[in-house]
Amino acid sequence: MKYQTDTKTTIEIYDPAMCCSTGVCGTDIDDTLADFANDVKWIKSQGVEVKRYNLAQEPEAFKMCVPVLTYLQKEGSEVLPIIIVNGEMVSQGGYPDRKKLSEWAALFPEKKNGVINQTELLSDLEKAVSEGDENGMKTLFLKGKKNDISIEALVGAMQSGIDNRQQVTQRTLQTANELLGVQPGSCAPGSGCC
Repeated sequence: MKYQTDTKTTIEIYDPAMCCSTGVCGTDIDDTLADFANDVKWIKSQGVEVKRYNLAQEPEAFKMCVPVLTYLQKEGSEVLPIIIVNGEMVSQGGYPDRKKLSEWAALFPEKKNGVINQTELLSDLEKAVSEGDENGMKTLFLKGKKNDISIEALVGAMQSGIDNRQQVTQRTLQTANELLGVQPGSCAPGSGCC
């Protein structure tokens, strides 16, 4: 399910120099960049326009945006990433979480008349699934249903949590295999699979 914003939101992300468009490549993946890449993918799926610019690959985009260029010249590249929402600089020097992206895009209504904040509940549900917290997952799912959060939104949050958990498992397995000197597709010494 897509959550509609009242007006079209555009988020522009001016990333530091990275090896690829998201920084999620190679064998030593930064968890912050991986989480942010997932959050950007999710926010795009909600109908928000997101544009990312990598300093190493798209320096012209930095030159064309006067506020970004001015800030870079004044403060240096350590202020990156710079994030602009609908033409207004809202963040620099770090990657926001999904909750903050959702707030900037005005995807969810604020808490009113004692009704829960959907953004927080969905974010907490995703986190519970990511961490394997079955009791938390059940509690949050039932709370969401009770407060009329759509099944599609609840399923989407749980699927994001599953995706996060699988990425961590894959990275852990890859690191363990590297430490053991195991090539992909072969057996670890003493595992009994050979």
